[in-house]
Amino acid sequence: MKIGLVLSGGGARGFAHLGVIKAINELGLSPDMISGTSAGSLVGAFIAAGYSPDFVLETILKLGIRSQLKFAFNRFGLFSLDKVEKLFHDYIPHNSFEALKIPLVVCATDIVRGETVYFDSGDLAKPVLASCCIPGIFEPVTYNGHTLIDGGVMNNLPLEPLEGKCDLLIGVNVTPIEKTLPIKSAKDVMMKCLFLSIGQQAKDKLDRLDIAIEPSEIAKYDGLSLSKAKELYNLGYESAKAELEGKLSHIL
Repeated sequence: MKIGLVLSGGGARGFAHLGVIKAINELGLSPDMISGTSAGSLVGAFIAAGYSPDFVLETILKLGIRSQLKFAFNRFGLFSLDKVEKLFHDYIPHNSFEALKIPLVVCATDIVRGETVYFDSGDLAKPVLASCCIPGIFEPVTYNGHTLIDGGVMNNLPLEPLEGKCDLLIGVNVTPIEKTLPIKSAKDVMMKCLFLSIGQQAKDKLDRLDIAIEPSEIAKYDGLSLSKAKELYNLGYESAKAELEGKLSHIL
C-alpha cells in the first residue's frame, strides 16, 4: 500500500507535524510520498531527507531559528531567509529533490501571477524557503522566473499532487478555522486574516482525504512563537495516535 502524507502550513504549529509522523512511524508505517506547504514543506524536506521527527525537533530548538533571521530592510518584508538557507544546506547538503529518500512536492505561491506553483525536482532549498515566506514578514524568494511567497496563501493543504498516486492519503491540518482568536495587536490582525482564509481552504479538502488529522485545541497556539514547540509536538503525537489507531485497523 502506497501512503501519501499531506502537511499543511501553520508556522510554529508545524511542530505538530513532527509528532504526527512519529505516531505514524510507531505503527510501523512511513510515507511513500509527501506534499507540503509552508511549515509542512520544511518538515517534509527534513523527513524526506531521512531525519527522524525527534532529531528535527531538537535541531530546530537548538539552532534557534529566530536568531538566524536578518532584517531585509526593503519594502517587501521585514526579514530575509538567507541565513536559514545556509543552515538548510548544512543539514541537506545535496540540496536536491532527486536525492531525497522519499519523494517530496513543495507548494508555493507566485505572488505576481497569483497562482499555485508545485516543485518536485531540482534545487530543494529555494522552493522550501519560498513556501515558508509569510507575506509581509519575509521577503519573497525569486526562483525559476517566479516571485514566490507562502504556499498557504493559495493552497494550504496541497493534496492534489498526490491524488491518484497513493492508495492511502493522510492529511494533517494545523490551521483549522478559529473565529475566536483574540485580537490584541497588529500581528494578531494579520495572522487571524491569514488563518481564516487558509483554514477555509483546508476545510473544503478534508473530505478528500482517507484520514484527516486536526490536532485538538491547536488553534490556541501562536503560529509565530517557538516557545511551545514541545507542547505542539506532543499534541500532534497524541492526536495522531487517537485518530490512526481506530481508522487504520479498518483500512489496512
